[in-house]
Amino acid sequence: MQTIDEINFSSTPKSETIHRDFKVLHLLALSRGHIRKVVSEYNNKRHIGDEDSVIHKVVSDLEVLNIHRTPMNCLTILKVSEKYYDDSPVNRTKMLERVLTLLFDSEEIPNYKSKPDVTDCEFVLGYFCEMMIKENKYQFSREEFISTIKKFCIENLIGLEIETVFDILYSNTIIIKRVDQYVFRASYWVYYFAAQRMHHSDSFTDYMFENKRYLAFPEIIEFYTGIDRRRGNALKVLLQDLKDTCDIVHSKVGLPDGMDPYKLARWEPTPESIERMQNLIGENVIKSSLPDSVKDKYADRTYNPIRPYDQSIHQIFHEYSLHVLMQSIKSTSRALRNSDFVDPSVKRDLLNELMRGWEQISKVLLALTPILATEGEAAFEGQNFILHGDFGATLEERANKIIKVIPNNVVRYFKDDLFSNKIGPLLYDQISNESSELKKLELILLLIYERPPNWKAQVHKYIVSIPKNSFYLLKVLTALDLEYQYSYSSPTTLKEIGILIKVCLAKHQYGDSNPNPNRLKMIPNNALPKREVDDEEKVE
Repeated sequence: MQTIDEINFSSTPKSETIHRDFKVLHLLALSRGHIRKVVSEYNNKRHIGDEDSVIHKVVSDLEVLNIHRTPMNCLTILKVSEKYYDDSPVNRTKMLERVLTLLFDSEEIPNYKSKPDVTDCEFVLGYFCEMMIKENKYQFSREEFISTIKKFCIENLIGLEIETVFDILYSNTIIIKRVDQYVFRASYWVYYFAAQRMHHSDSFTDYMFENKRYLAFPEIIEFYTGIDRRRGNALKVLLQDLKDTCDIVHSKVGLPDGMDPYKLARWEPTPESIERMQNLIGENVIKSSLPDSVKDKYADRTYNPIRPYDQSIHQIFHEYSLHVLMQSIKSTSRALRNSDFVDPSVKRDLLNELMRGWEQISKVLLALTPILATEGEAAFEGQNFILHGDFGATLEERANKIIKVIPNNVVRYFKDDLFSNKIGPLLYDQISNESSELKKLELILLLIYERPPNWKAQVHKYIVSIPKNSFYLLKVLTALDLEYQYSYSSPTTLKEIGILIKVCLAKHQYGDSNPNPNRLKMIPNNALPKREVDDEEKVE
């Protein structure tokens, strides 16, 4: 399963004076195409679901858990998915709970040892992870692990063979040895057990929310709210913290509320560009899609194979307000995604504040545009942004292009933290009540990228509501075009995307508010989109 296709490792490693020769080896991450092979073979033996859907699930879970794309990690997720498959990323807490159940139900545990109860293990390991977080110490000896948890068990009248718990964790590489100490191999296990501790300990919950400590650990908030999906107490704290941080960033950026330069932008194409866009739709569009290899490469374009090597527990410097805001948006988005059973008014307030956060990030990028266009990168309040892609040769070209792609980038920064198929009704409610055109556009882009149930009706309604020569209509068309070319979509979905592209083109060309079927037939279908379209420019 090895691959060296476009995998980049640091060419300037930190040098240390060690009087010994070492052979350097790298664990190469599987490309999406290689993951497809694993999923395809597994799916043929034990069918889980639609191949593209399962691949998306595996890739998404690996990324959010920050673990390597190895065959073993893929197989672990597939094994769990056999019995509990859900293509929505709504609740990874339950996924990890099922992984633990698989490990602790293993027949490899000797008969003379009692099988530990998974819930008991989560409870005591939660206490151990609480101690690690408070002491900021994540390495431990076997004796320290056993003595600390044994003492806790005695105080709480819990009967548990701690040695067996340690052995199970070690044999399944949840715990690994580094020199003469042990650590949790993947940081998400610390986050998961700490979230379980928050569920059982009000004092630890208060500790995590004090001074926004949770911002360093968005995963803990995701796992905490995913336990029972009704952590209203957490959402209220997150809401107030997000409001405060938005206010700080707003005061530092200094751009007025409601400022939207996109209202002044227009879609005024030449006859040649109209013809090119018309030719994007063809009769074969509904019948065809790109090869899996092309789509896999496109979907992997933002994957960072180096990130899983970093399993450190991060700290947040709270004086950097923009970085804090982006972390706050991530934590709050994951909490909202997992909060199906919370009071609807709280969910509405939280999504409304999240959209305000998106707007603040958009304003920061607008303010940084001159620096980005001149230098190619810019930093503000602890956050750095870098141009990736061809933004043009002149300063004016680069500035114009940066401004145009800001909404797409803001959506892509946060969509994977917020979206699940179950959140559609809340998004639709927000769209219907949203007064800001910029925020409404970003919500529509989110629908186009993720496509929850009934998304087409919402996007069509938006297209009908905006002017024919507006920037907003052009952004919708561009997003639909890219999704049509590269997304993993069924023939039915491709047909829906194609129809919406036609509606955009017909509206712009003929001026009808809501083009009827006869108008749509007037859009010629004589060419497919070019397969060699460059990646859409993005600001990282």
